[in-house]
Amino acid sequence: MFKKIAIPFFSISLIFSSCSTDFELNAPYETIPVVYGLLDQSKDTQFVKINRSFLGYGNNVDYAAINDCTHFENVVAVLEEYNEFGNLIDHDTLKELMVGNLQPGIFYEDSQKVYYLETDNDSLKEENTYHLKVSVPDKGLNFDAETDLIKGTWLNFKFQTILYLAGSGFKVADVDLATTEDGYLEQTLRWTTAERGKRYELMLRLHYTEVYNDLSEQEKYLEWNLGRQISVSSSGGEEMFKDVSGGSFFNFVETQLQNYENEDQVMKRVLGMDAIEIILTAGNEDLNTYMQVNEPVTGIVTERPIFTNVNNGIGIFASKYSTKVSTFLSDGSMLEICAGQKTSGFKFCCDSANILPQNSATQAVAISLLTGGVNVGCD
Repeated sequence: MFKKIAIPFFSISLIFSSCSTDFELNAPYETIPVVYGLLDQSKDTQFVKINRSFLGYGNNVDYAAINDCTHFENVVAVLEEYNEFGNLIDHDTLKELMVGNLQPGIFYEDSQKVYYLETDNDSLKEENTYHLKVSVPDKGLNFDAETDLIKGTWLNFKFQTILYLAGSGFKVADVDLATTEDGYLEQTLRWTTAERGKRYELMLRLHYTEVYNDLSEQEKYLEWNLGRQISVSSSGGEEMFKDVSGGSFFNFVETQLQNYENEDQVMKRVLGMDAIEIILTAGNEDLNTYMQVNEPVTGIVTERPIFTNVNNGIGIFASKYSTKVSTFLSDGSMLEICAGQKTSGFKFCCDSANILPQNSATQAVAISLLTGGVNVGCD
């Protein structure tokens, strides 16, 4: 009888004791510095984001929107420059700046604190190494990171690509638009990799002037990410290329503008002689590793390693370098964007009769389009 009573009693006591036990979901808070900075000697100003971790009871997304949760009050950040022999040759203290006009997101959108250093007159030398040292006196924190620079003088578009773009422009459509089918072409972009560069990304911008019904105007551009490529090594000298599909280009323009909420206020979009800007950016080995680790998970394994090169903190301090080339839309590409089946409704036109095609066959098409009511020229 005793055994029959004791067993259920013991079970009941376990249930009540487990229900009355309290425990903390959050671990004890620890201030962890978070650094994000990319040195780029092709820019006249360097920016570094220095934040701290945050933890709260409840939804942490709500805490992310509070500016004080992520900022340090007092930060001393110094950028030290070392030559190839490891000798300190210069140092500068970064200045604090509040920046606004931020993209919407989960973090505080009105303004955020960054640290910057002006680097005019080639003050960053690609043969040297740069060491970021940061202290937060009121928190007793010290953390640091270092990076070398990409040898940007090595990073160039191939001469054949530059020559072609200068002479023929960005050519992704056939000049003959009199046919019922659009003749899309491919534009090939070629470049040579730079020493210490590992990751390469291409960006294309379509620049235009948006003119409104009240005759006011605004300079704008559409930005198209053409993807990335990873070099075999960081030694430089490797040849890379990217084929840009004409069909994809006009699909991109259509997708970007088809749901533009102020379209009824636009009179025309004027394209100039430098409508196309192609930007090539190289990132060093650390930046490539950081980005690969943080790319979206595509497999069934969701766990990923943590990569950081910040001592006593997390984040990334690395380098990148950008070069660019600007050109015009070729005759056929200009006619296609103004009058083609995908983009004719977006009121594109050229800013001068000089941009209209010079050969007689294409001029005939342009004249036909103009007399048919399609606004290729802006006059």
